Amino acid sequence: MKKVVLSTILAFGLTSSLSAYELNGDFNLKWTGFKLASKVGVSGTFKTINLDIKKSESLTEFLKSAKVKIDTKSLESNDAGRNSNIVSTIFSLASSETIEGTILSVDEAKNSLVLNLVMNQTTKPITMSYEIIDSKVVAKGVIDILDFNLATSYKAFTEVCGALHENVSYSDVNIEFTLPFK
Repeated sequence: MKKVVLSTILAFGLTSSLSAYELNGDFNLKWTGFKLASKVGVSGTFKTINLDIKKSESLTEFLKSAKVKIDTKSLESNDAGRNSNIVSTIFSLASSETIEGTILSVDEAKNSLVLNLVMNQTTKPITMSYEIIDSKVVAKGVIDILDFNLATSYKAFTEVCGALHENVSYSDVNIEFTLPFK
């Protein structure tokens, strides 16, 4: 009888640990801004991203445990001039030196989540769709930087980049993150 109980407990423990979610690799973030009348995308990331996430028994709890803090000065678009233009205008305010995010809710049935995004001391919920691809959560959504009280910074950006963008820039930015798990 002891062996049966012990075997059951051991089997349950192994099964539980197999279904636990934990980080398994590097967190990746991608943003895509747009320019020109034809709405050409320009993508990049940030080099300094701090992620705190806890091992959890469910996907929902795993995602909701995530806390991200991004250093906006670490923006990387693979073009030094572009990096400088974006950082010196859009992220020029002391209040926009970091971007922070947490996940408020997850709807596994609809493959959607709500990201609580804090930028320029303004907090906005961002609905994102996600899918699981090769043990990675890939989430996609859209923000409008004007929703974060960045109108003056955005205006400065459009003026600096006017000639390069043929005087057409967009305030909507696609965001995407990839979170590998095991």
